[in-house]
Amino acid sequence: MDRELYRAVLSVAGELACEVCGKRSPGEEIDVRLVVPESCGGAEDSGNMVALCERHRQAADEKWHRIPGVYDGPTGPDALIRELKQDEAILQLLGAILSPGDSRN
Repeated sequence: MDRELYRAVLSVAGELACEVCGKRSPGEEIDVRLVVPESCGGAEDSGNMVALCERHRQAADEKWHRIPGVYDGPTGPDALIRELKQDEAILQLLGAILSPGDSRN
């Protein structure tokens, strides 16, 4: 399955949803990416694709292409989504600690 077919399968009323946060946007704002790059042996099939909003695409890009032992990154969409959700939870916790709400009464 190629990326355009994957995009069409996931599309609801012309919109795709980020598989991490669920944000829905027109198709051009949600990017379908390969989890394991082709250069590292990843196949262009639905078991290696993930749909991401811009925010999560940028977060994934920061950790995406680990190649020290020839890849070493997430091995599938579920693993990548789990990593990004874990990172998101950590960021929310840090935000709550660093700015503990409005102190006005």
